[in-house]
Amino acid sequence: MLCQNCQQRTANVHFTQIKNNTKLDLYLCEECAQEMSQQDFISPFGFNDLFSGLFGAQLKQGSSLKLKCKNCGMEYDEFLKTSRLGCTHCYKAFADKLDPIVKRLHGNGEHHGKVPTRVSSNVNINSEIDKLKKLLNEAVKDEKYEEAAKIRDRIKSLEVGE
Repeated sequence: MLCQNCQQRTANVHFTQIKNNTKLDLYLCEECAQEMSQQDFISPFGFNDLFSGLFGAQLKQGSSLKLKCKNCGMEYDEFLKTSRLGCTHCYKAFADKLDPIVKRLHGNGEHHGKVPTRVSSNVNINSEIDKLKKLLNEAVKDEKYEEAAKIRDRIKSLEVGE
């Protein structure tokens, strides 16, 4: 297919623009596409912009909180721009902001996939302890103290490693 603009070179760029509910498809060569992009045909939209959009971030300067990682000094604003964290401590420093993002991206805040076999036993035990702690809280809340004592003992035995 020839370029719809110059009618000389092969079209290898496809532009779709929707403006005022009107869809415009153009097949252009690289040269014509570059010329049109300089004429404000294309709005610059990068990969980081996509992630920032997913994160629901507002990239206006000074609009977000001034959260900062104490270990590496990275600010939350910088994470929103780059979509990268500075160090492992950033996960704790920005935990309140990252949890909703992880839930939004993955559909859940907890890992539900495969676990390497060398760590699977520890993960399973920790998972069971978490479940038992929830049951313990419910049993205490419902004043089922005998059941709560049994759950407490089971948690202690798992923590000791029996």
